[in-house]
Amino acid sequence: MLKHDTKESREGKVVLKEVDSQCVKNCIDFIYSGKFEIPDEKMNDLLHVAIMMHLDDVKQAVSDVLEISVDVKNYFSTRNVADMYGLDAVSMRCGIFFHENIMELSNQPEFGNIGKTNILDYVKSEQSKLCEEEKLTLLFNWVGKNRKNQEYLRKFLEEIKFDEVSPVFLERLLESNLILTNDLGLYKLINGHLLKALKASHKMDDEMGKDELIILFDDNADCIRSFHPVTEKLDKFHDEKFKNLKHCFSAISLDNYIYVLRGNKSVHRLNFESKNSKWEKMKDMICDHGNQPRSVALSGLIFVVGGSIANPTSDVEIYTSPVNQWMQLKDKPGGICDTSLVSLNDSIYCIGGIGQDGAIVSSFCRFTPSSSEWVDLDPMRDPVYSSGVVAVNQKIFVIGGVRVGAQVENVECYDITSSQWTLLSPMNDRHYRVSTYHIGKWIFAVTNYETSDQIEKYDISQDQWTIVKPKVDQCCRIYSSIFVKR
Repeated sequence: MLKHDTKESREGKVVLKEVDSQCVKNCIDFIYSGKFEIPDEKMNDLLHVAIMMHLDDVKQAVSDVLEISVDVKNYFSTRNVADMYGLDAVSMRCGIFFHENIMELSNQPEFGNIGKTNILDYVKSEQSKLCEEEKLTLLFNWVGKNRKNQEYLRKFLEEIKFDEVSPVFLERLLESNLILTNDLGLYKLINGHLLKALKASHKMDDEMGKDELIILFDDNADCIRSFHPVTEKLDKFHDEKFKNLKHCFSAISLDNYIYVLRGNKSVHRLNFESKNSKWEKMKDMICDHGNQPRSVALSGLIFVVGGSIANPTSDVEIYTSPVNQWMQLKDKPGGICDTSLVSLNDSIYCIGGIGQDGAIVSSFCRFTPSSSEWVDLDPMRDPVYSSGVVAVNQKIFVIGGVRVGAQVENVECYDITSSQWTLLSPMNDRHYRVSTYHIGKWIFAVTNYETSDQIEKYDISQDQWTIVKPKVDQCCRIYSSIFVKR
């Protein structure tokens, strides 16, 4: 340019338009030194200058940073940059990120600009891991972010399996969604599906409890008792009570077995489908999880996380019943004891507990066994341990527990789709070491650890708690409880 008779040659300067001066300096420094900095806030500007100056090494370095830095907040801007400059690796990463985090992305303002074909393909896809309620949320978020998309909504709703959507979800949708409020036709459509769901729900309530039982380890009984959720009656469940377990075990059910996990790492199980079955000793756990190991079942496996009773640990292990084998997994970041566990969407959620420094925590994290990945999520409003936790329709309910030496009646709910915590109606009494079970339209909360008749039930649709008085002649003392389905 400067060797010929040009304006730049005559004036002795070159004017670079629409470029950032600091990024030009960074690129010139690279030309002379082979080194450069990538300022986070100016990566796009630096990429523009690098391409203009044909600095392929700088372009590749910026591309590498963009690829590993994709998150919910920068996804749309990163995808636009990748498309603009032909960054194939970044585009591929954005595609994967979109499918893995579509619910979080649907809350971003730019989500409304996603093409209708992409949205419809995702809703129809058999590979989609979203439940029908999440798909509905996705569609309404897409329209809410761009009202021009509303013309496609009715057609897209034909792909939703409304028989898998709960009445509670549809009721809240009708109450709070402005799109339905302003479109009478859509409102009638959703209301029609609600009426069908309510009829199906009443039928389910009539059948509830025929084969679903809460098993109570009753210190006062000479057998294992069962609590029937419909009749609210206590009956004998099995003759083979596991003796001498006071203060040193937790229990969990898997398939046709009740498993007892003891503080000395031993494991025992009972086939509850057979009246003549006896307790059999299984292989011991690998790690010391304290007197009441925290366990949860997922995909036919038993997971034990952390410790209990002033024994914080980061150990995680898994039990495979067909081969009677325990195996250690990736440690949980930071030791914990008396945490609460629940499984949902092929992941395990770890909620609250007591940390290694003895402080009660409000932490909330997700463990995905397939990738051995721990991810911190938004914490609860208040720190608590030994709560009851249950998952219902993509919501996680955290019930009761202990906070700073005092039992609490508080109930919090985390919505997976919106990533929001909500405070719900409290229980009637304060409860310690709570076990919770979703049966029909109810959540049953059973207080463990030698309490008397402490059972409450929660009507999910009414946000209301009721104390349950089990129908039994003598008082039972509940040390632990589990849920079984015959």
